[in-house]
Amino acid sequence: MTSPDPVRRALAAGAAALLLTGLTACGAGAGQAEPTGDRTRAFTSDHTGEPVRIPADPQRIVAIGWAVTPLISVEEADLVGVTRGTQDTSLTPEELEKVESLPSVGTDLDISVEEVAALEPDLIVSGLAAAMDYDYADLEQVAPVAVAAMNTPAEWKDMNDRVADAAGVADAHAELKERYDERAAEIEETHADVLADTRFASIAAFGDGNWTLEHRDAHGTTVPADAGLDFTEQAEGGAFSESLSYEELDRLDDYDAVLTRATEEGEPTEQIAEVMEQGPWRGVEPVREEHVYHVPRLGAMSYTSGLLVLDELEERVLSDLQ
Repeated sequence: MTSPDPVRRALAAGAAALLLTGLTACGAGAGQAEPTGDRTRAFTSDHTGEPVRIPADPQRIVAIGWAVTPLISVEEADLVGVTRGTQDTSLTPEELEKVESLPSVGTDLDISVEEVAALEPDLIVSGLAAAMDYDYADLEQVAPVAVAAMNTPAEWKDMNDRVADAAGVADAHAELKERYDERAAEIEETHADVLADTRFASIAAFGDGNWTLEHRDAHGTTVPADAGLDFTEQAEGGAFSESLSYEELDRLDDYDAVLTRATEEGEPTEQIAEVMEQGPWRGVEPVREEHVYHVPRLGAMSYTSGLLVLDELEERVLSDLQ
């Protein structure tokens, strides 16, 4: 991976400013950047619904949203810039340190086209969720854009695989996937007896005076489910989670064990601690049986952080339930 010299950076910054001025005057859809280099290939991008031409071997990649998580741990991915935001919660400490060492081009949906252009990418890869409905027209005039968008949290694996494919690192990423699948299968086999007799709930909280019960295919259940943990089916209408009042904490009586969000040290997050302070909490069966487990990185949506969650599940949860 090569870095442009200071003169080229200055020229790129100036070009970016002119680009933004032109977009304001002419409107954003006046053509798209063509792939650089001799070799290109087709990639079916979710923002167009049809194939777009991207470099076959990209050398300078800017990753946006959840596209950061599958690429940051792959050395072969030539990242020159990233966005920060929600996906940071799914990074390992080492990955977060690496992210912090790269130029940031924005946070969540607040993305600076000028800062992206200054990095002279030959490919922009996005994993922003489909529900965000982001308009990529301005970024398309900087470099080809490949989008792999999730519609539900359970689609994180497909998103990871497609992002890695777009970035030209599918083979290296497949090694992570294989390690993850093997570890999940190992845990399911080792703890088969406990798993057969235990129904789990995963809960989250966001400080809004309610708590969230997560069903199968939610943020907090996809990785545990891969290791054989049993969760309830989706709620009425196909919802993978429900926002409930504190008076409805007795819903947890239907479960044998509860998983919650936790800090790196394994302590409940501030929002979960608030739920635990409510009167009904102390009366629910998993609490009385001391089967409440605080799991760091619960809600992970990458193979690297998923591997850490699998380790936490075995050490903190399944070993205790034996």
